[in-house]
Amino acid sequence: MHRSTTDLSPTARRTRRLIVEAAIETLAGDTSATLAEIAKAGDVSRSTLHRHFTDRGDLLAAVDEECRVRFARADEAARLDGEGALNSLDRLAQEYLGLGSVLGLVFADNALVDPDAWEEGEQRVQALLAVIVQGQEAGEIDAELTPDWVLTTFWVMLFGAWLSLKTGTSRRDVGVQLSRTLRRAVGAGAS
Repeated sequence: MHRSTTDLSPTARRTRRLIVEAAIETLAGDTSATLAEIAKAGDVSRSTLHRHFTDRGDLLAAVDEECRVRFARADEAARLDGEGALNSLDRLAQEYLGLGSVLGLVFADNALVDPDAWEEGEQRVQALLAVIVQGQEAGEIDAELTPDWVLTTFWVMLFGAWLSLKTGTSRRDVGVQLSRTLRRAVGAGAS
């Protein structure tokens, strides 16, 4: 198990954060990256990495927890309960797009992070479905699409946006295209 950071010095907490960030960035590109590759990316020695994380599983647990925190921040920043359902979905898509490499861990062939598996995962899904139903009832989201279909479409579009980021398209351009596509695909006036 990974250690609690409450007992660590500020320097040790900073080093630990750097290692976790290096792991997120490295594993987003290659889920089979070694601890040596992660240490190199974090500009720390393997012995330093092992002082903080006893093995790969320990490090992956810390990565999962960091991703969980970042998703929670994105959920909060998106304000799903304000300014209409379609706007809420768009804000959430933009917040999730801002997670960058974390999406690489979610969308990888051998995904290392699964937001649906977290304790709050089912709550996240239910909250999104509620926003979609609310949008359908308000005439914003196409009522002929099932809420599950809209939710799946949301994630597929986010995957496409992440792929575009990986190929070098600017974050701004990807965000604009994601918003436009999402609104046209599920919006009530889309058909």
